[in-house]
Amino acid sequence: MSHSRLVLGMMVLGVTVCLSPGQALLSQRLKGRFQRDRKNIRPNIILIYTDDQDVELGSLEAMNKTRRIMEQGGAHFTNAFVTTPMCCPSRSSMLTGKYVHNHNTYTNNENCSSTSWQVTHEQRTFAVHLNSTGYRTAFFGKYLNEYNGSYIPPGWREWVGLIKNSRFYNYTLNRNGVKEKHGFEYSKDYLTDLITNDSINYFKLSKKVYPHRPVMMLISHAAPHGPEDSAPQFSKLFPNASQHITPSYNYAPNPDKHWIMRYTGPMKPIHMEFTN
Repeated sequence: MSHSRLVLGMMVLGVTVCLSPGQALLSQRLKGRFQRDRKNIRPNIILIYTDDQDVELGSLEAMNKTRRIMEQGGAHFTNAFVTTPMCCPSRSSMLTGKYVHNHNTYTNNENCSSTSWQVTHEQRTFAVHLNSTGYRTAFFGKYLNEYNGSYIPPGWREWVGLIKNSRFYNYTLNRNGVKEKHGFEYSKDYLTDLITNDSINYFKLSKKVYPHRPVMMLISHAAPHGPEDSAPQFSKLFPNASQHITPSYNYAPNPDKHWIMRYTGPMKPIHMEFTN
């Protein structure tokens, strides 16, 4: 009995199916259609960065619309941590999936967008991998603190990258290889609105021209990082907001914390007034 079942299984596996030319053509068409449908079911990915938005400082408490869309419409991680609480190391980890000791970007200066980074790690970001699988990849906003705008990082089909560190006005972008200078006019230059509008336009156009291709966009805001230039229509929205004082406020020294905290003393009154 067992032997018979084994032989039958081998016979079924060994069957040769012969198709007529018409059937073969239909098979190829169905295969192509299946592949298109398979591409079409891959999700669009929209990753949004904010800069220095510490939950401890409570800014999300005022962003009810954002919380409603992002939390109620998705997942909310209540106990999540970045690997390193510093800009360029953290961004490098997000791009590569590596810890700092593996991508070697330890500060906002050392190896941040350096030649070594470009040759060794930038060639293997998630953008490179998604682009190779057919995603239409796009980047808008702040990249790495020391990015000088001399090139487009690999893996990005659409590139609108801020040159150097956070600015809201008076900055330069690399737009698909062309440097674009911006000034101080809100309607044309305000970075937050500009990259938001650019990303929306790119998504709509991409879906119109390539309806079966999934999109992966990274929208990397400078806000709420300094210089804290709010949009004019929101600048007086919270006149009664008070300073946010927590038990750890101005606590120093911190010998068991991140190396910056270990070497940072308490703020002077002028610094306290500025941060408040």
